[in-house]
Amino acid sequence: MANIKKLPVTYPMITSWTWHSALFSILSNDENAKKWIFSNYIQLRCYNIQEIFTGDDMLLADIMPGSSSLKECPYLITSIMTNQQIRSYTGNIIDFIIKTLDIGGYVYGVFDEARILSEYDVDYKFPHELFIYGYNLDEEVFYVGDFTFKDHYSYSTVSFKDIEKGYDVISAPEDHMFKDDYKGTRGLYVIFKNTDTPYYEVDLRFIRDTLREYLNSVDSKDHFRMMRNRFTDTTFGINVYDRVLDRIREQMAKPEPDFDIRALHLMYDHKVLMFERIKYLMANGYLKYNEDIIRSYGVVVKNMLTARNLLIKISLNDNVAEAVKFKQYFNIAKEKELGVLLEILAELDNKIS
Repeated sequence: MANIKKLPVTYPMITSWTWHSALFSILSNDENAKKWIFSNYIQLRCYNIQEIFTGDDMLLADIMPGSSSLKECPYLITSIMTNQQIRSYTGNIIDFIIKTLDIGGYVYGVFDEARILSEYDVDYKFPHELFIYGYNLDEEVFYVGDFTFKDHYSYSTVSFKDIEKGYDVISAPEDHMFKDDYKGTRGLYVIFKNTDTPYYEVDLRFIRDTLREYLNSVDSKDHFRMMRNRFTDTTFGINVYDRVLDRIREQMAKPEPDFDIRALHLMYDHKVLMFERIKYLMANGYLKYNEDIIRSYGVVVKNMLTARNLLIKISLNDNVAEAVKFKQYFNIAKEKELGVLLEILAELDNKIS
C-alpha cells in the first residue's frame, strides 16, 4: 500500500452544493460524462425548508437532478454503505476509507465539522457533507473537498483523528444525506468513476423537453412521485427568478438583515452550466453556431454574477441601499435568457421530428 494515494479530481464547474461539487470534481473533464451532464442540469426548483443547523426557514434552490445525481449518473457507481457494514468490514472508519480509496473509490458523507474545526470539545454539532479523494499515511491526513474550511469550495486536508471524531458523533437522524434518501440509517457513499464505456449519448429530445419545462415553469417533480412524497410549495423553472428575488427583498427588509447567498449562487451556477452547454452543443454540431446567442447568454451570466457579488458586498458592508440594483440585474438576466432559450428551443423543435 502506497503512503500517499490521491484519486483524480478537477476543480468543479459548479460549486453551489457539495453533491454537485463532488460529482463535477470526479467527472468534469471526461468526454463521455459531458454527454450526460449537458443533457441534464436544466430545470431549476426551489422550496422552503428548515435549516438543519439553525432551525431557521431557508429557501433551498437546486438544479435537477439534485443530490440524487450521485446515484443516478451512469458514469458513477455509487454504493450506500451503512455504518453497520463499515464496522463489520474493517472495524473502524479510518481503515474503511483507506481501503476504499485503495481500490479507487471516492468517499462522500456527513461528518460533524464542528469537531473538525475545533481543537476542543464543543457542545454543538455542524453536520455537513465531506468529499474524500485521497490520503497521506505519513502525515495521517485525508485529502478532502468542502466549503467549510475556506470561504469557497476548496481542496484541503483533514487529520485521521478529526475524521474519526467527526464521523463517530453523528447519529442517524443527523445524517441528512441518508435521511433525505429515506434510508433511515447512518453511513457513507462509496463512489467509483465509471467512464470507460459510453453509456449515454447527448439526448436532444430530453434537452428540448426539459428546456420547455424550464421556460414554462412546469412542475417536473411530478415525474417522480413514485419515489417520494412531494413538498407542497415548490417553484420551478423561470419563476425561480421571482421567488429568489422576493426572498432577497425579505432579507433586506429585516432590521438586522441575515443574508443567505446560497440560492443566488445556485442560480449563477445554473447560468454558468447553461452557457457551457450551449457552447458544447454548438461545438459538437447539435446546434448551429450562433455568435449572437453566445454573446447574449454571456450577458445572462454576467448579470447573475454581478447580482451574486452585490449580495456578498452588502452582507459585508450592510449598505442595504444598494439592493435597488438587484431587480435590474435580475430583469436583464431573465429577459435575455428567455430570448436565447426560446430561440434554441425553436431550433431543437425543427431538428427533432
